[in-house]
Amino acid sequence: MVEKKLVAVVLICVVLSVGLVGAVMALNQKDNELQTKTNQISALENDKLTLETQASNMQSEKLTLETQVSSLQNETTSLNNEMTALETQVLSFQTKATTLENEKNTLETQVSALQTNVSSLQSEVDSLENDKLSLETQISSLQNEVTSLESEVTQSFNLGYAEGETEGHQLGYDEGYAQCAEDLTENGWVLRDPTYDEAMAFINSDKTDENEYTDDYVCYDFTADFSDKAFQMDYRCGFVYIEFSDSAHAIACFNTTDMGLIYIEPQNDEIVTLAIGQQYLGYIIVDLGIIW
Repeated sequence: MVEKKLVAVVLICVVLSVGLVGAVMALNQKDNELQTKTNQISALENDKLTLETQASNMQSEKLTLETQVSSLQNETTSLNNEMTALETQVLSFQTKATTLENEKNTLETQVSALQTNVSSLQSEVDSLENDKLSLETQISSLQNEVTSLESEVTQSFNLGYAEGETEGHQLGYDEGYAQCAEDLTENGWVLRDPTYDEAMAFINSDKTDENEYTDDYVCYDFTADFSDKAFQMDYRCGFVYIEFSDSAHAIACFNTTDMGLIYIEPQNDEIVTLAIGQQYLGYIIVDLGIIW
């Protein structure tokens, strides 16, 4: 009986030992599973943090993309507005192009008509040009004849005018000079030849050169007035008569006591040199004389 109890106790102990070992093993297994779960949870936490970081980054990217989308939408709206404006301009340009094309066609028609008129007018111009050349030839011939006749008439007139003017002025001067000499003698005036300095002083003070040359006041009048003012200064002044081939001229002179004979152009107070065969005023002197 005792043996049976001992066996029972041993069996119970064995069972309890086996149960304890099983419990310990089960506990260790549970600890391992718990550690595994803990590790999984830690890994999941890490994954969660990574996902949350990625989510945050994606949220930032989303905001950036939304901003870009908004900007692109604004640009799209602006481009659409510009496109609408450009389309409006294109339509306007097309309308203008159509108008210009119509005007071009009209102008081409007008140009064609003008070219026809120009061709017709050119023919008329060519004909008129031929007539003009013919008339110019005739006019040139007539002008040569007129020039020849004018030259003959002018030469004859100048020669006759010069001869008449010379004779008339010389006759008048001779009579006036003679009367002047007589008057001077009667009044007791004595004329003398000036010195060169006196002559130059008189020339510089005389205002005859300021008179105006006209058809009625010519070289003889300049010389007569110059001589008359010299007489008033008691200077003997000569009337110089210069003869050219087809005209004549008159100037004054003094026979200075220290420098001899000097010729004066009373129209400009210049001291000049004269000699037969010499050119004066663009003409050759063929004769000259002095009336004292």
